[in-house]
Amino acid sequence: MDTIYFYIYLIALIVTTTLFILSRCVFDYHDLDIFFYPNHNNNIFENYIYLISHIIVNFLLGLFFGFEIINGMILKIILFEMMLFITERCDIFYTTNISSLIIIIIISVSFYTIGSVANFIFKKK
Repeated sequence: MDTIYFYIYLIALIVTTTLFILSRCVFDYHDLDIFFYPNHNNNIFENYIYLISHIIVNFLLGLFFGFEIINGMILKIILFEMMLFITERCDIFYTTNISSLIIIIIISVSFYTIGSVANFIFKKK
């Protein structure tokens, strides 16, 4: 896998996330929150759409990119989730419980790794 695809993905992700945060915090557009934020109780296991979307997206990214860029992807997952965590309430000084951030980072990295293992197995055949 050529790493240029990873850099294209990162640029697209940065632009999309910036537009998402601007539309959410400036224009009060909250229709996509179900995919990016847990419920109001901050329980990630009660919002199945939030949990399943993270699992599927990170598995597919692992399947596509594989182990070649795993360090960059782990860093991306941590930074992306921290940015969403900080902007959840559109106020960087008013955040929720950090345990949900740690759990979703672990889930995301785990499913990226599982996708990378699947990539390795499929490449081998």
